[in-house]
Amino acid sequence: MNVFPVNDSRAVFGKNESLYQCVLDDFKNAKFIGILTYNISPKLDSLLLETLKNACLNGTNAIIVTNIPKRFPSYFKEQYALAAKDMIDLYVRQLNPQGYGMRLNPYFAFHNHAKIVMTENIVYWGSSNYSDESSRNFECGTVSTDRELIAYLKDVLFPEIQSGSVPFYKYNFAVALANLESLIPACQAARQKLFDAAFEPWSEYETNFQDVWIYRTNDSGVTIGFLRGFLDYFSRFEDALDVIDSIIDEYCEYDELPDQVEELRTLYEEYKALYEGFLDTISTLFEELEQMARYDVSDEACRKINADYGMEAYDENLDYYAEKAMNEASGEYESLIEDAEPTVCEALDSLDSMIESFQRLYDSLHQLLEVNSKIDNSGMN
Repeated sequence: MNVFPVNDSRAVFGKNESLYQCVLDDFKNAKFIGILTYNISPKLDSLLLETLKNACLNGTNAIIVTNIPKRFPSYFKEQYALAAKDMIDLYVRQLNPQGYGMRLNPYFAFHNHAKIVMTENIVYWGSSNYSDESSRNFECGTVSTDRELIAYLKDVLFPEIQSGSVPFYKYNFAVALANLESLIPACQAARQKLFDAAFEPWSEYETNFQDVWIYRTNDSGVTIGFLRGFLDYFSRFEDALDVIDSIIDEYCEYDELPDQVEELRTLYEEYKALYEGFLDTISTLFEELEQMARYDVSDEACRKINADYGMEAYDENLDYYAEKAMNEASGEYESLIEDAEPTVCEALDSLDSMIESFQRLYDSLHQLLEVNSKIDNSGMN
């Protein structure tokens, strides 16, 4: 038996209400949701499962560990096996991670009777299941905001229970798939921002007055501020797919890796190389544009008048040399922008390669999705 002292807690009792409503209210603020329950609602329109689904679709990662009523280690009569099969199929359907944006990690613990509903901010434990039907009963429990307790439950208790439970998928790639579903459109949006900053529409007689996109040489939108934000934005991509590496490492314990896992490892190594190359390209572009960003055409024109044309630029010649110096400074500025064009195009090509790599990883992971055969022990097809 584990004993943990608890602070910042209150006892809750009631009937015909949810005793952990305060935890449900925090779902919209949470980065993590943990649910330990004996059962879930069998209703397809379950309000609790809908609340969980909305949180996951908004980007919250969740874990749910549940038993499956009517599922037993073995069955003495076919009617019991059939009843178990129906309930198992229901739970698999209700908790399919694909309906939760792949942000839900379901586990099945066939000897669990505990009930916990928590986020990283608040926790309920007591007699209430994560089931709409529980609110009809008289239930009791405790609600706490004790930070040490919450950390213990999240980082110690839940992982311990998960390790002894059956995961929904035989190969648990749910988090990686969820991250990829976010990264692909994010990378596409970033690519479009870079393109719009560096190119502009142009039409003339030769284009039949249809817009074509040309590189901007007179006033680039790819500024130092833009690039700094770009680098900060992509820094979060670095660890987003580490879960793939961890899962591949688990397979290395076997003598032979499945062909799909070998392919996945190749794709993951390819992505890491692409990502590093992309960061190098952006860093190079940053260095090239640093000189351009610091280049002030007006200041440089004034410097030229004083340093290069000081002896001639006076009285009636001043306007001529001022224009000459301004034209020279503008030309130098445009040359700096032009010199950056190959690196801008290289960055766009790198982004295209990353998007393609993300998509190939996503497709490869989807091929490995397989509901864990250990869940259904009914023997009924």
